[in-house]
Amino acid sequence: MIARIRGEHDTGWAGWRPRGAPKAAVAAGPPARSRTRRRVRHRLSRGRLLWRLLAVGVSIGVAGLAAGWWLSPGRAGALRLPATPRAWLDGYEAAAIDDPSRVCSQLFAPALARAYGSAVHGTCDTYFARITSFSVIVRRILQDGDTAVLELHQTVQPHDWSVVLSRRRGGWQAVDLLPGDPVR
Repeated sequence: MIARIRGEHDTGWAGWRPRGAPKAAVAAGPPARSRTRRRVRHRLSRGRLLWRLLAVGVSIGVAGLAAGWWLSPGRAGALRLPATPRAWLDGYEAAAIDDPSRVCSQLFAPALARAYGSAVHGTCDTYFARITSFSVIVRRILQDGDTAVLELHQTVQPHDWSVVLSRRRGGWQAVDLLPGDPVR
């Protein structure tokens, strides 16, 4: 019995060539190889193109996320403090009801927010989440350089208190709250 390779009788087998084939048939061999090389090159170039497109897409996505983060209202709001002591009071009155976390994270200095939270037996955020709106009258605003004091009178449930503000790089921020009547 003769050992044969499976499929050697198939005419499509590329390794078999008849003996004494005309030179044209022998010359047809290399173009088949060059077609194979072209296919491989085409596949490689298509693969490189896909990787490049993927890299560009990822880069655009990362840039979009970064731009969204930098331009988001939370981030932009974190950089803006009120420009004047009176604007600080307006911002405080609005944020105390609508955005309690802004009071604790922006309008109050970090040390004041921590002290205020421990003084009310909780956190600053939880305290401002429970408050109701009270009308406040500004008795006077005292300012000396980078420090200002707002002397306030609460009309409902009458109460006097003062807010000590300090000018930061972006505006004014509360650094202390003083209960009671002003000294002078």
